[in-house]
Amino acid sequence: MESSLDFSAVIFDLDGTLLDTLGEIASAGNAALSRMGFDTHPVDAYRKFVGAGAKKLAWRVLPEEKQIQEVYDSFVPVLLEEFGQGLNTVAKPYAGIPEVLADFASCGKKLAVLSNKPHEFTVEAVSKFLPNVDFFAVCGGRKGVPLKPEPDAALKLAKAMGVSPQQTLFVGDSDVDIKTGVNAGMISIGAGWGFRGDEELIKAGANIVLDTPADLVSLL
Repeated sequence: MESSLDFSAVIFDLDGTLLDTLGEIASAGNAALSRMGFDTHPVDAYRKFVGAGAKKLAWRVLPEEKQIQEVYDSFVPVLLEEFGQGLNTVAKPYAGIPEVLADFASCGKKLAVLSNKPHEFTVEAVSKFLPNVDFFAVCGGRKGVPLKPEPDAALKLAKAMGVSPQQTLFVGDSDVDIKTGVNAGMISIGAGWGFRGDEELIKAGANIVLDTPADLVSLL
């Protein structure tokens, strides 16, 4: 199946797919919780908290008894501030990612990033860690644009790149990413090396699940 894939473009998720940012996200989340006087979480717990954008993350990390609008409203800016301060301090590309992206580009595939992370943080992270990659576009969460798994942003990217959804791979490490690909009519590729693991990706409807970033080359 892998060798017969016909595609012209690839849209990548960012956190847990191109960049290992779990420690950084956990650090920001825990710093914000500490500032509010709340208990923190183990780093591994953040594997399940992430994926739906900063505002959903804020709700998920709050103690259950504090999941009320008033507390949430005061917590979000604290979390975003901690994100901004800790951005790109401990994150790094997964081993093999820069080489794989270079391979895709040299084969003429158009590349883009679509993350639910706030847009400015997404752009900053990509420019710092993958500066030599010629992405067609880098998009994060923006006002007025539905977040993944809604297909709007992915379909807009494909249209801008001049490719059909059927000729586009959507690569990500969570059910949110796989469902985005499915909802957009794209080929969904599960990043088994990311935050969530194979089982969630298969259940969400991934066409293919890969174990390591280097395995992406097998799609060419």
